[in-house]
Amino acid sequence: MNFSKDRAFTLVEVLVVLTLIGLTFSVLLFVFSRGVDSSLNLTGRAERLKLEARLFWDLQRKILGAKRLKVENNNLYLITSAGDFYPGVVKCAYLYRDGELYYYEFPYPYGAIDEVEEGRLYLLGKVENFEVIAVVGNREENTYEGLPLFVKVKLNGREFLLETIR
Repeated sequence: MNFSKDRAFTLVEVLVVLTLIGLTFSVLLFVFSRGVDSSLNLTGRAERLKLEARLFWDLQRKILGAKRLKVENNNLYLITSAGDFYPGVVKCAYLYRDGELYYYEFPYPYGAIDEVEEGRLYLLGKVENFEVIAVVGNREENTYEGLPLFVKVKLNGREFLLETIR
């Protein structure tokens, strides 16, 4: 076998090619990782928007069917004919604790409106903030029991004004 210098690669040429291949893969990895991060961020925002929309429509339905409600410490307690799990009139509550929003429903609206069983709480999801305010006349009340004209709900920087039927 006869090896000539014209057919072989030098060490410098091999190192340049390996460096270019490494740079190409680094750029591709960066682009794909940014795409994955963006996709995960978009999925998280979509889930948050889905929770907000579902909560808005559930609250609207429950408040329209409310016979009585109580607002206290950013919690909302209702006696309503619009339950999710049970037919007829139910006692339900939306409770905000440590950045998480819980829902409670019980088929018998007897006893105190703000009594809930901790074992029956259903986690709706994590929210940045949840605030409930009863609008009575031209006043806003953070603590209220009865049936106000409107209920203002603040959720993740959005504000909803929900009307009751008297």
